[in-house]
Amino acid sequence: MGTTLVLGGGFGGISAATELKRLLGKEHEVVLVDRAERFSMGLRKLWELVGHATIAEGSRSREALAAHGVRVVRGEIESIDPSEREAVVDGVTLGGDYLVIALGAVSRGDLVPGLVEHGHDIWTTSGIPGAAQALRELEEGRVVVLVAGAPYPCPPAPFECAFHVDEHLRARGLRDRVEIDVVTVQPILMPNAGPEGSAWMAAKLAERGISQRAAVKLSHVEAGRVVLEDGEIPFDLLLAVPPHRVPHVVAASGLTGEHGWIAVDRGTLATSYANVYAVGDVTLIPLANGLPLPKAGVTAELEGLRVARAIAADVRGEPEPEPFAGIATCFVEMGQEVAARIDAEFFAEPGPRIEIAAPSPALAAEKRAFERERLARWFGDYPVE
Repeated sequence: MGTTLVLGGGFGGISAATELKRLLGKEHEVVLVDRAERFSMGLRKLWELVGHATIAEGSRSREALAAHGVRVVRGEIESIDPSEREAVVDGVTLGGDYLVIALGAVSRGDLVPGLVEHGHDIWTTSGIPGAAQALRELEEGRVVVLVAGAPYPCPPAPFECAFHVDEHLRARGLRDRVEIDVVTVQPILMPNAGPEGSAWMAAKLAERGISQRAAVKLSHVEAGRVVLEDGEIPFDLLLAVPPHRVPHVVAASGLTGEHGWIAVDRGTLATSYANVYAVGDVTLIPLANGLPLPKAGVTAELEGLRVARAIAADVRGEPEPEPFAGIATCFVEMGQEVAARIDAEFFAEPGPRIEIAAPSPALAAEKRAFERERLARWFGDYPVE
């Protein structure tokens, strides 16, 4: 019996682990390691921020993955040795014939002086309660949604945040007393969607009276103001998307390239080490236009599926599966009941091909169904064979 060790229990790790068990069953052991007992999707953070739903309602225990035949180990990963396909977890060495690294990206507000002290990190679950309370208490002034570093997980989400805050303030009768600004260090609002996609987003924000500013040179944050190299932006509430980096244990493993992320073959998700793969936010995959493949749960899920199929094919001596195609879809919420959809071919030449489906209640329902279907598939009741 062979073994695959999966480090990380997010979209990429769970999809790789469960698909591998579906394909190989009892003939192959799959061990999944994560420090946290429960899984929830990032979309829940914005829902809790404005009071539509809670993170807890969409949270599931990773222990339920045992019903698929996955052995779940909860613990702190202390080191990774890719050459031996091993990891030390709480002092115990685990290894496998194959290693899949799906440890995501870590929010690093500390990289921007003053951001932790004066802003609310809405890209971490722990940052949401304080941000939600501050939003509930706000009655006038300015809300700034600040993208303080790139790349970051879920590129459209800062704009979703602005739409949700706009709707929240309108429901409270306060919108005419509160300004909302979206500010980003990126050259345009949505670089991977190109100038046309960014212009579309700018127009949708303008329809709600939400101002936007791109290509800012961020210096630091002080009480009540974001300080730029060429000025400042005052705020009464700062909702921040901090810079993101790989977890320290990944940085110390020797897996990262000069750009600080794990480099993989874009079609196979293989690293430079034999039988070692990496999926999801921990990777950096350059596109034809020089930008990185966006970091998103749906992308990580598809990458995890491809890696599982490659491992299963190798175990069985079968041909390689089709390469990862870089095609993905994401939903952009514009409030509780309306969403748009972005369909992308990211590996297209000379740059990504993007199509945007107009906002509708039906697409908002599809996004909610996206969560329900995966929670049911991964954590629902499954017969144990």
